[in-house]
Amino acid sequence: MFAVQPMAGRMLLPIIGGTPAGWIVTMAFFQVMLLAGYFLAHALSRLPAALHGFVFLVILVAGMLFLPARIMPAPSGEVPGAFGIFRMLAVTLALPFMAISATSSTLQRLFATTSHKDAKDPYFLYAASNLGSFAGLFAYPLLAEPLLGLKAQSHYWFYGYSLLIALIGLCLIVPTATPAAYKTAAHQKKAPPVGTATKMKWALYAFIPSSLLMSVSTHITTDIFSAPMLWVLPLGLYLLTFVLAFARRQWLSDPWLNRLQLVAVTLCVGFLIILSISLRMSWAGLFVQLFGFTVCALMCHRQLVLMRPADSDRHLTSFYLYLSVGGALGGILNAFVIPYVFDRLIEYPLFLIASLCLNPYFRERMTLVPKMYLGLGLAMTLIYVTYLSTGTEIFESLSVGGISPGMIIADFFLICILVMFATGARTASIGLLALLFCHAVILPKNVLVTDRNFFGVVKVFERPILVEDKVYTLRNLHHGTTLHGTQIMEEPLNTQVTSYYSEDGPVGNIFNIYAPRDIAVVGLGVGTIYCYSTAENGFTFFEIDPSIVTMAQEHFTYLKDCDKGTPPRFVIGDGRIEISKLKDEKFDLIVLDAFSSDTIPTHLLTVEALEEYKQHLTENGFILANLSNRYFNLGPILFRNADIAGLSGRLRFDYGGKKPYETASLWAVLGRHDKAFKPLDRFNWQQLKLRKDLRPWTDDYTNLLRMMEFGL
Repeated sequence: MFAVQPMAGRMLLPIIGGTPAGWIVTMAFFQVMLLAGYFLAHALSRLPAALHGFVFLVILVAGMLFLPARIMPAPSGEVPGAFGIFRMLAVTLALPFMAISATSSTLQRLFATTSHKDAKDPYFLYAASNLGSFAGLFAYPLLAEPLLGLKAQSHYWFYGYSLLIALIGLCLIVPTATPAAYKTAAHQKKAPPVGTATKMKWALYAFIPSSLLMSVSTHITTDIFSAPMLWVLPLGLYLLTFVLAFARRQWLSDPWLNRLQLVAVTLCVGFLIILSISLRMSWAGLFVQLFGFTVCALMCHRQLVLMRPADSDRHLTSFYLYLSVGGALGGILNAFVIPYVFDRLIEYPLFLIASLCLNPYFRERMTLVPKMYLGLGLAMTLIYVTYLSTGTEIFESLSVGGISPGMIIADFFLICILVMFATGARTASIGLLALLFCHAVILPKNVLVTDRNFFGVVKVFERPILVEDKVYTLRNLHHGTTLHGTQIMEEPLNTQVTSYYSEDGPVGNIFNIYAPRDIAVVGLGVGTIYCYSTAENGFTFFEIDPSIVTMAQEHFTYLKDCDKGTPPRFVIGDGRIEISKLKDEKFDLIVLDAFSSDTIPTHLLTVEALEEYKQHLTENGFILANLSNRYFNLGPILFRNADIAGLSGRLRFDYGGKKPYETASLWAVLGRHDKAFKPLDRFNWQQLKLRKDLRPWTDDYTNLLRMMEFGL
């Protein structure tokens, strides 16, 4: 079951343009299908055991009609939104995934009808099931993706699905020790019904960890590290908490776990609002958030174990059904509601605080000492907020990632406040909520505007910059943790190219030497590259996120100040898909700047993608690709793919930093004729040695792990 989830996400990549939100919707889809599978198992549990098993086997066989899996794009070719992605997945994978989702609870119910010595308490099998899920999840990035293409992955998954059917059929026909194996529900002693309040608790204690899973994944990949496949870690830990919670032996007692959750949540919220960016976005910050999420999920799942029904034969499937209801609601809320309600990533700390309300200690009455700690903490919070509100130099140093004495004092004060709040569940929930409100609403920020949609969170903020002994205002556009462009707002530097696009750098080389006339740019940013506009050339920008276009037009002035008479054309959608729609239109230069972040949309680099770009190049045209990122060396694989597509090229690393508004970058240029690159030799453009050992990336096969290195 968990091997197909990342495979489906990989199949979606060329269709949805590589947005991380696609994975959140994919997880929500599988949680809804998990709910459908548990509902199916619950409905079938009303049948006699033998008939239950037979009907379940028939449904599994029916799921084979949709296999091997293949996700088809929309006929219009448009990039689908959240509901479009859900619909595509449903058409392809709904029935087979729903069928295998019913496997765990079905087999446990059938096992509970046998005379086996453990039949009365089959929940240890749920721990085994989640251990298998954990293995399947990590087997994909470590084994399946590096070794197999998508088509082969889909076929092997089909073979595994067929083997599962055979094994379940074997379970149903092999006789057990006694005829009691096929007892019907009618022969069982009537058990008291489970109350509605208990069922709602089952759903609630499953809902909070599910929402936490979604929100911590979004937070980590947006505000800490945008590294691909990082979503595997929270999901893997989520599965591991089920294994630990439902295991027969508990390594940590419930009272200790409940106390640990108070500390973990307080620590997590502290790392979310601490002023030191270097600490907040460090590996330590990542570890703290994953640790806090794991403790909260484990606490909730342990409470579910304590509330599990005693009569496993009659109420086991109902128990799992309500667990899946809570999980599905958490996925739906985070994928389809929250991104359109909140303009910032506020849901993660809110769900952390909400998890405190489920802690058994929250139900204890607050005595005088916790009340005193809460009052003292709130008073210190008021002083803390007042200090930050008047310390503008703190936020100036914060905006550039620096450390000032004022920041050190503020963060030390914050630590003292957190210690006060961590003394009790109610103290922590009330105090942390007040602290979060102050940071999100009251405190002054240098953020001018924030926008959130399906593609993520976009922020525009300003900071001072010193250029030739004069202070200017530098305006920045951030998409998550990635800088998407900067501009100096005052004349005469308002038309000066900044960041990756300096005139002395790789981009300046290409425009100054070859003077392309028709230019296509995949990825708008703030429109910095438009400052290479002349009266003779024209720009077409392909941008998948409409909010980026709005930000560039309304909060930056490059598109207006650098206009030389030919206004740019904007095309909303995935660059590769939209370029392929242009039919006979050709460009002198195609700039690929959509993967300058750390989340690499690999479908823009495949052999098929390069062949499509080549069809839209003039005879002497070029492809200019921004390969700058923190985790991957993409140069060798790009040149390997280019060789297959009949292109050669050069690579240049620019250290930047000659001017305070320039940043380091790595660019590659590709073209049909190798001799056309000779003018670049004097600017230190290098010809990479072709690595035949690399398997070319195609729409069917990519292997990001092979190219990983912690460089730029």
